[in-house]
Amino acid sequence: MHRLQSPAAALVLACSLVLPGAGALAQSNSAHRSTDVVAGKPHRLGVYGNVQKDCTSGPLPTVRVVTPPKHGELNVRSGKLKAGRISRCPKLEATAQGVFYKPNPTYKGADEISYEVKSASGKVENHTVRITVKAATPADAKPDPDVDADL
Repeated sequence: MHRLQSPAAALVLACSLVLPGAGALAQSNSAHRSTDVVAGKPHRLGVYGNVQKDCTSGPLPTVRVVTPPKHGELNVRSGKLKAGRISRCPKLEATAQGVFYKPNPTYKGADEISYEVKSASGKVENHTVRITVKAATPADAKPDPDVDADL
């Protein structure tokens, strides 16, 4: 099942920010990585925002699903980063978007997704993530910082 949603939620996570560039031409970067996740449990894949030089939040980048998951859901949630997450702007609660993958509860095996993040300046980042879904264990019942309700 594939679902892309953008409900407003206060989210606090470690972040990687897409900062606006000064160039007039669109730039493109690609990132490929792998991650392990637990069946039925949401997992944060990335957080994207836009912080201006004057430490204000700029226009959010757009996130577009290129290849949806075959064995779960990909969700995009908007929210705010907790103050102190951006070292050069310690008082800023920046607006950002989190990308989360949640595998089907009974699925174990491989999945793969890809999405693109386009900044207000036109820079495009293509992300491909190979996902290994593992069975849940009792240790997986503890809270996971990659799944907090906050960015």
